[in-house]
Amino acid sequence: MAATASLSAVRSALSNRLPTAAAAAVTASIPPPSAATAASTAEPVVQCRWWNGSLDSVINPDLFLINAGGKLKEDDLDANSLIGQEMTEKFRDVGLIHIQNTGLTDMDQQRRLAQIVMGEQTDYEGGANPRDRLSDLGNVYDIGAPLSAHLHYHHEMTYKSHSVESIGFLCKHAVTQRPGVGWSYVSDSVQAHNAMMQTELGHKLKDKGLCFIRRLTDAVAYADHDQSQVYNHWQKSWMTDDPTEAKQVAEAQGLQIQWIPDPNVPNAMMMETRYYKSAFEYIPILDRNILITSIADDGEWFDSWPALMDIPQELRPMDMTFGDDTPISYQEKQLWTDCYDNFGIPIQWNAGDVAVVCNMRFAHGRPGIELLEGEKRELGVMLGRLFERQETKEGKW
Repeated sequence: MAATASLSAVRSALSNRLPTAAAAAVTASIPPPSAATAASTAEPVVQCRWWNGSLDSVINPDLFLINAGGKLKEDDLDANSLIGQEMTEKFRDVGLIHIQNTGLTDMDQQRRLAQIVMGEQTDYEGGANPRDRLSDLGNVYDIGAPLSAHLHYHHEMTYKSHSVESIGFLCKHAVTQRPGVGWSYVSDSVQAHNAMMQTELGHKLKDKGLCFIRRLTDAVAYADHDQSQVYNHWQKSWMTDDPTEAKQVAEAQGLQIQWIPDPNVPNAMMMETRYYKSAFEYIPILDRNILITSIADDGEWFDSWPALMDIPQELRPMDMTFGDDTPISYQEKQLWTDCYDNFGIPIQWNAGDVAVVCNMRFAHGRPGIELLEGEKRELGVMLGRLFERQETKEGKW
């Protein structure tokens, strides 16, 4: 299973993709925003497509797919094994690997396979989603979102000063009889960036930056209240019950903190965090700045979440503005989404599969999933090493 010779040949091209006429053509072909409306409001809803229906137009699948041959053995779960070497080279060159046909039924073995390229794992401290650990698997988490919810393309934890280098996905159960159901998607951020920078919005993001706003409820205040419209409590997000400690940890990650009244619970307070940062990040392996943010950090994240979708946009648990605190329009949000959707890549799951994604070079997301009787779809999530966001470098656009 040695890596193909073509990988070395494409390495330079992958690392130095620049804005092209093709990106401009894709941007020009983006359809006008949909007039669809939410069931509960008159506000338009940003439409997601996740991909353009053509994998080959985005990437050669041979560059990231790995066939494990049906049954991996203990010796294969090592960086020096043939499959370990192939994983390492493909991940370095592309930033994405999907290992299929592993024969693994133990998620701990899947975790060890992913660790070949991910290295050490990270706790989900300060994360927006209410993730729980999967029992007996250490730092392996559940998805943290209802299956029925659409998950916009996003890069993990770019709303604070420390993000993660990579994300691993371990497939325990998959829907295999209905093509497309339960698939995940990743989007090539380099190509999405190139398309975005052909637009006025791209330059507006470059000039103004972003403000990420989160509103975290109080678990104690909600102990005897309906939690159907709760997204995440500050205690769960910051892994402490001490408000002073939570504030200190949040501020250490570059967030501005204030306690504000919770409109749903009398005398309760919410932690509101604000984080001002560039929409872009300098990526050393590419030696250039690329887009690493999306509207997933805005209220649109909840457009299809049960109960949360009924909360008015301005009161939802997450919000995002330009860095000068001016609003981002619906048309701009739709364009932003389309730039990612046009470079989407499907991850077609089977039980035992493992995928590892560079959190900067690729965004990830999925449509909502409705399971039929007898169907299962379960993924475990791993978070790679932490790194401190550096924003952008002059002359690296």
